[in-house]
Amino acid sequence: MFESILIATDGSRHAENAAKAGIEIAKLSKAKVTAMYVADIGKEYSAAGEFSFNIADEVISELKSSLLKQGAEATGRIKAMANDAGIPFESKVIEGHPADEILKFAAENKVNLIVMGSIGARGLARFLLGSVTEKVVRNSKVPVLVVHGE
Repeated sequence: MFESILIATDGSRHAENAAKAGIEIAKLSKAKVTAMYVADIGKEYSAAGEFSFNIADEVISELKSSLLKQGAEATGRIKAMANDAGIPFESKVIEGHPADEILKFAAENKVNLIVMGSIGARGLARFLLGSVTEKVVRNSKVPVLVVHGE
């Protein structure tokens, strides 16, 4: 059935609910799980662009560090779930555009299933799905399980 499952997380409660579903599927399928957090540094650069160059570099560095820390914490929570379930696990915390990086990783690593929440940390960005989730669903070559809310 599934051998490799990618659980995309942004640290939100929606992503954690999706992770629970992904871990359960992995347990039933005896699949390996990879939890991925993509630090969207690009949006932070544009926000910092209003400052002078030297200040912007410092602000961006702090924001980047904060996002990477959030990523480590988010994937760490999924690691704990995977360990409790006895599931092989790895985590990836990377920089980039979330949907693009999720799709790229899935293609390059022969992922059989992508699991993600319907709405991310930024709330309802689109009518039914978060913008990252929507882009992944529309462009993925593998099945995507979208877990809604509670």
